[in-house]
Amino acid sequence: MVYEKSALGHNEFTSNKRTLSVRERQVLLLVNGLRNFDELEKFFKKDLLINTLKKLESEGYIQRPNAKPTSQSASQTTPPFFDTQNSIVPICPKKLMSIKTILGDASDDYLGMMGRSIKLRIEACTNETDLKHCISSWHMAMRESKLGRESASFLMEQIHQILESRMVDASINLTRYTQTPLNSRWID
Repeated sequence: MVYEKSALGHNEFTSNKRTLSVRERQVLLLVNGLRNFDELEKFFKKDLLINTLKKLESEGYIQRPNAKPTSQSASQTTPPFFDTQNSIVPICPKKLMSIKTILGDASDDYLGMMGRSIKLRIEACTNETDLKHCISSWHMAMRESKLGRESASFLMEQIHQILESRMVDASINLTRYTQTPLNSRWID
């Protein structure tokens, strides 16, 4: 079984507010969408790991990638952070393209080969739910990137403004405020 962090899981590491215990954060940190249960078991005792994964999933910090919810998860009292079964939200095509442009260009500029899988997921986005998952993965990768760390906050602000309809075309002014990866100077 493989899990990936949800947006709530990523926010646990990017915000100043901590909501999980140290052990839960350790497990959450190792959940990356690639490690299966056997690999995680190398770091933690089996019983402790199972309980921690159940808690993280029920509270919406982790999710199964592209998994359809089972009848058991549908009956949970705490819904997952992104409920993809009941709500696939359409998004304005212009907003979608603007956000995908920002995410794709920044992935090319700052993440390089490591961002290739993220960029492929971004290009495949067709609705708001998929887009939120991609934004979450992209933002975490940018925060962990040496070059992208400084631009991540600004780019996220532009993305939020586009989603909230405060900006119509963000791609025009994108290069004005981003750093070039080669010389790390602000372009003006």
